[in-house]
Amino acid sequence: MGKITRLVVRKARTARQGEDEQWDRSEYELEAAIEDNEELEPAKAYMEGVIDGWFSKPAATPTKIPQLNPDESAKLPWRTYKTKSPCKPEEPGWIFSNTKGAEALAHLIEKQGNGVRVKIGRCTFEVRFSGAEKQFIGRSPIKE
Repeated sequence: MGKITRLVVRKARTARQGEDEQWDRSEYELEAAIEDNEELEPAKAYMEGVIDGWFSKPAATPTKIPQLNPDESAKLPWRTYKTKSPCKPEEPGWIFSNTKGAEALAHLIEKQGNGVRVKIGRCTFEVRFSGAEKQFIGRSPIKE
């Protein structure tokens, strides 16, 4: 067998993301020029370690924009942060998390975590819990 001059290491992994049925596949490939056959095993081990390190980092999941019933969400008694008066549909605001009609929104935040992007009417908001006991739901408009 002749001298090995090139080493390619490719690894792939398929994993389920969260509780839903969606599966994500990640694949990485590294290539190295080998000067001496004695470098082959250390180079292979190093390259596999680099790829394994990439797999161990949490994958950046694309931001989901769940659709809620915009009519129902718009009817919620959103309040402005400064004056606590009713706010306009496109303004940032807050409601109590136990507000009647906010159950679907609260469930969505619990399931996906704070910072969920939600489309309400024609606007996209980032929604999150706040307060020591998650007693508030806040929304902040996101400029697209």
